[in-house]
Amino acid sequence: MIAPTLEQEKELKMTIKYISFDLDDTFWDVMPTIYKAEEITANWIRDNYFGASKLMGTDSVIEVRNKLVNEDSSLKFQISKLRKMIFYETSLLAGYSEAESLEMSKKAFEIFIEARNDVVFFEGALEALERLKKQYSLGVITNGNADLEKIGIAHLFDHCFSSADTNAHKPDPKAFETLINASGLKPDEICHVGDHPINDVKGSYDCGMKPIWYKNPGAVWPLDGLKVPEFENWDSFETVLESSY
Repeated sequence: MIAPTLEQEKELKMTIKYISFDLDDTFWDVMPTIYKAEEITANWIRDNYFGASKLMGTDSVIEVRNKLVNEDSSLKFQISKLRKMIFYETSLLAGYSEAESLEMSKKAFEIFIEARNDVVFFEGALEALERLKKQYSLGVITNGNADLEKIGIAHLFDHCFSSADTNAHKPDPKAFETLINASGLKPDEICHVGDHPINDVKGSYDCGMKPIWYKNPGAVWPLDGLKVPEFENWDSFETVLESSY
């Protein structure tokens, strides 16, 4: 019998065939991006719909949001649609016509989502993705509304499922099972990577996937009963993956 080569041995040992990722706070710092997007959008509304701008950032917007979600609970998963509807309803509340409010909501959301996807990758993240794509299938499971096409990384992923696609927020098993089913693989052949101990790590673990925690600076692991591999910079991710699974 011919002994396997080192490369063949590596393939025999490798159980992970697919890696799914969270996006926000895993590949980039999301809140500065959101704050900037909201500021740019608010400035446009102020310059073009001053009456509506006076309501933005007040309790009126919170009341509008709560009313919309109470009337249609699915909107809590459809966050892009919800934001557009908030723009529309707030404009109506400020006294603008339906046509004006529709135009305002459409344009304001276009401005917001463009800026929301102007992200700054953590050091080494994009380079790691490009290397991983050569060896694994890659996917995304996100509770947010980042747009891979606008960001310019859609070509790196085989699947992308947001809460709008699944009508579920991580750690709901449905969010993970949708990707597992799409991959055609067993859960334990998929590694899920994310920054959130509950939403990403425990959620994927409970579905039978193999999680790795991306530890943001200063983060403290809160789950005493669950220990998983972790990493703090993207240059070390592949080493952690290969040594863990």
